[in-house]
Amino acid sequence: MTIELKIDENDFLTHQLYTASKSARIKRKRQRNKVVMPLIYIALGIVFFFSNRVATGIIFFIIAPLWFFIYPIWERQRYIKHYKDFIKENYKDRHGSTGTLELSNDYILAKDNGGESKVLTKEIEAINEIPSAIYIKLKGGQSFILPKDKISDTGTVTIRLKELAAWLSIPYNIEDTWEWK
Repeated sequence: MTIELKIDENDFLTHQLYTASKSARIKRKRQRNKVVMPLIYIALGIVFFFSNRVATGIIFFIIAPLWFFIYPIWERQRYIKHYKDFIKENYKDRHGSTGTLELSNDYILAKDNGGESKVLTKEIEAINEIPSAIYIKLKGGQSFILPKDKISDTGTVTIRLKELAAWLSIPYNIEDTWEWK
């Protein structure tokens, strides 16, 4: 099966955000940033409160819950900006280029403007499907990005990839509710 597609900056961005959302290290870091700072503000509020600086203590008590609820919104936007800058710098030559992906049971042949690569299917670690794309994740950490809105027959591609996953005994993960949070 041959798939013709064109990947743009938003496809790369969605892939980077999806990968970040699955990273245990990034999950721990984001949770720590969300919780530790409010605890520090509460501790400082207690210190100021008992040092007869009640007004300053109350300010710190107010900042703590604000941080807990507002910081995650700001952090989400910071990650998006970071990955957009990363993509502009590292994938500038790959935006908008048309490529083909040939899927067989033994290999995946990818071709684009710059060249071609052939990867054995035994190098596939997992296939992940989210509402906007399908990612064929390789053992080395790279992925093939298949944006659903740029594939002419998504149903046929999905069926073929599920067959390939079953044939290789690898997981085919469907995450219909995934979104960057």
